[in-house]
Amino acid sequence: MKNLYLFDRLLKSKVLSRWVKISGLLAVVVIGGAAVLVASRWPFTRDTVVRALQEEFSSTVELKTFHGTYFTPGCVAEGVTFRRNGDRSAPPIATVEKLTIQGSYWGLFSIPKRVRRVRVEGLHIFASPSSESTGNKARPASLEPLALVIDEIIADGSVVEFASGEPGKEPLKFEIHKLTLNSVADDRPMSFHAVLLNPEPPGEIRTDGQFGPLQQQNVGHTIVSGSYIFQHADLGVFPGIGGTLSSTGTFNGVLEHIEVEGSTDAPDFQVRRTNHTVHLKTQFHAIVNGMGGDVALQSVHAQFERTSFVSQGEVANKVGSQGKTVSLSATEQQGRIQDWLRLLSRADRPALTGAMNFRAQVLVPPGKRDFIERVNLQGDFGIDAASFTGLTQGKVETLSQVAQDGKENSDPASVIEDLKGHVVLKDAIATFSDFSFSVPGALAHLHGTYGVLTEQVNLHGTVQVDNKLSKGSTGIKSFLLKFVEPFLKKKNAGEIVPIKIGGTLHHPSYGLDLGP
Repeated sequence: MKNLYLFDRLLKSKVLSRWVKISGLLAVVVIGGAAVLVASRWPFTRDTVVRALQEEFSSTVELKTFHGTYFTPGCVAEGVTFRRNGDRSAPPIATVEKLTIQGSYWGLFSIPKRVRRVRVEGLHIFASPSSESTGNKARPASLEPLALVIDEIIADGSVVEFASGEPGKEPLKFEIHKLTLNSVADDRPMSFHAVLLNPEPPGEIRTDGQFGPLQQQNVGHTIVSGSYIFQHADLGVFPGIGGTLSSTGTFNGVLEHIEVEGSTDAPDFQVRRTNHTVHLKTQFHAIVNGMGGDVALQSVHAQFERTSFVSQGEVANKVGSQGKTVSLSATEQQGRIQDWLRLLSRADRPALTGAMNFRAQVLVPPGKRDFIERVNLQGDFGIDAASFTGLTQGKVETLSQVAQDGKENSDPASVIEDLKGHVVLKDAIATFSDFSFSVPGALAHLHGTYGVLTEQVNLHGTVQVDNKLSKGSTGIKSFLLKFVEPFLKKKNAGEIVPIKIGGTLHHPSYGLDLGP
């Protein structure tokens, strides 16, 4: 029995040993086969990575150093340079300090292949006006989309520079503090999350949305959508204005036609020479050309103080000008003249009050001059229940009393009626035509200029009065008025008196205009 037991043990040990050997052989075969298969499908070689980058970005790609990683399948490339058309003498269109690609073994066998993460460190992109004509070209149509999905791309600390094309002018620089892209592939939209510093006006933008898939043959037709928050934007970088602006909104469309709905809030907006701040709010609907940067303003509802107006127009490049030109048509149906004077005048107290409405065309070309000096405006306005302040109002009331043969006005606070006219504003000088207003007993028709910055008044015209002026005055003034009466045109019971108004809006001077 003992011998039989030993024989059985020996037999079992040989069988076990045989199975161990067979299992080991199978393991070697499987591992070897897998190794051969992985090697045949291994994407993380220098040549493979360079070729993929060149095809994807239609550029010549150079690497300073490269090495693969195997515990986590992937690779690391440093000193990556993208050049246009392989021209080493031309500046690069982009550089990357370090590119780290991390995959997974199961991702090598999936269809499509997957890469778990790509980390881009020290990305710097250089764009110039010549890029559109000689820069990156779309991938040729004969090349198939890359059968690859990247789960996540992280490119924090990136910089994008847009050359201005003007000699001596610094490029626009976008500093991207945070940037994450998810589900990146040629055949599907990717999501993005970004925090960046906007250069003009400087402020922080946070945006989330989706982009793509990229339309290689017509990039402008690539779909984009999302939302944004723009904070702490300093308007002081623009000549002549100041304040801090914030904005929120949503956007969707294609790159060459992005519809944006949003609002802005500037609690301390000002035209700098006046040193007066107003709380300016807007609601807007705009169409943005993401390829060229032009903006079509479909509607802008703006409000400050107790004045609101609606405008439409565009912010776009014009032939022969460097920078964007603002073109607007504006309509105000509920406003106050004192709100506009507070915004545009240096005086602490507005010289005129009253309900105002207007229609105007506004053009603001680019340039270094102050905002108020660059504005070109022409339009028609009307002011109801107008009232001058201080000395000016007193003189208007006197005119009304004289015109009514000394009768005291029963409502001096709103003595001016139907004040209206046509105005053209250029180089901070407002030129009035068809300017008229009435007071009890008199109707005035004037034309002339007003300096928005200097507040100098130079108006000429006529006043038609209901009674002879000599009846409303005494002493030497009565004698002088009687002396000039023969030179005045008569109409009905009153007279048409030529007058002139000079001085400033707060301290005007009045007189008879007896020139040729």
